[in-house]
Amino acid sequence: MTSELDTSVPSRRDRARAVAYIRDLAPAMAAYVVAIVVVVAWGHLDGESPWRFVWALLPVLPVLGVVRAVVRGLRRSDEYAQLIQLRGLAVGFAVAMVAYVVLGMLTIAGLSTPAGPWIAFGAGMVSWAAATAIAAR
Repeated sequence: MTSELDTSVPSRRDRARAVAYIRDLAPAMAAYVVAIVVVVAWGHLDGESPWRFVWALLPVLPVLGVVRAVVRGLRRSDEYAQLIQLRGLAVGFAVAMVAYVVLGMLTIAGLSTPAGPWIAFGAGMVSWAAATAIAAR
């Protein structure tokens, strides 16, 4: 809310934007879940075939759909919602970059962190969500 006259009840236009965002995001997330299940079940990522690299990259395709949904949702938002989202994205990006630097330095020092990229990804996503929620209060 930007003034005392604003309400916390979403307007009809805000609800329409939320529905459009879910309509863009849901198929991409469903495809991502299916791709993960397919890769884990039949990808043989621990095998010797060079095709395992193709299998490993399969979930990236639906993630591109998630990126498209987020960008389209951001473009449909009003200026205040864009400001809140961009603040959250900035915090999430900064946290992810710090996590990557920490994990990279620990790896250089000899610490094996096979899940390191996922830790940095999770730190960025959680901090994005938390910072957006805090900015929206």
